[in-house]
Amino acid sequence: MEKNILEAFQPNIIERLGEVYWRDDGYREAFEKEKELANRVRETFSGEQMDIVEEYHSAISATMGICELLAYRQGMKDMVSILK
Repeated sequence: MEKNILEAFQPNIIERLGEVYWRDDGYREAFEKEKELANRVRETFSGEQMDIVEEYHSAISATMGICELLAYRQGMKDMVSILK
């Protein structure tokens, strides 16, 4: 039963976390800094260098997305354990 509950919540996890992030001032500030730095990199690097940076950034983002899901799932499991 526990697994079914967690699976039912999963499709909405990223959307709900995104809403939480955007309400946080610290996250919005960090996001703006990230955009500034990305623009500086685009202005400085060649096309080939930029391709490598974008590929690296995509890999990091994918890894962090997995970490988000794992942390959220573990929090849900912990909550279920506490409520039992």
